[in-house]
Amino acid sequence: MAGGTMDDDDEITAINVTPLVDITLVLLIIFMVTTSVISNAEGLQVAKPEAATGAKLEDSSVMVVCAADGTIQVDGAVMESDAAIIDKLTDKLVEDRNLQGIVQCDEAAQVGQMVHLIDLMREAGVKKYAIATTQPVAAKGG
Repeated sequence: MAGGTMDDDDEITAINVTPLVDITLVLLIIFMVTTSVISNAEGLQVAKPEAATGAKLEDSSVMVVCAADGTIQVDGAVMESDAAIIDKLTDKLVEDRNLQGIVQCDEAAQVGQMVHLIDLMREAGVKKYAIATTQPVAAKGG
């Protein structure tokens, strides 16, 4: 059948791939939207202080976040006590002895809270730590 016409008696042997392509595209869109929502690694919205001399870290690290309301997270998990923070940091140190701790505190958080978190890192055995900051916005003017 070179002309492509079909008789009523012939069986349909071709596979219709249109529904498969439709479902695949819908799943692709769903995964793209989900990935963009999940990509917020910080979990808490924290207004980091500015520092002109900041540098990016290349080593493996653990993020300790303190929000303005006093909420503390370690790698995205909310911590209820100092003991829980130390346990989480100790577990991370078992995985990597060269782990670097990063303290990311909101500008409105108490300085004492940041110092306390650094102290907890030292107590857990983290030897290297840093404070997360943002680059200052260039002053406008002329």
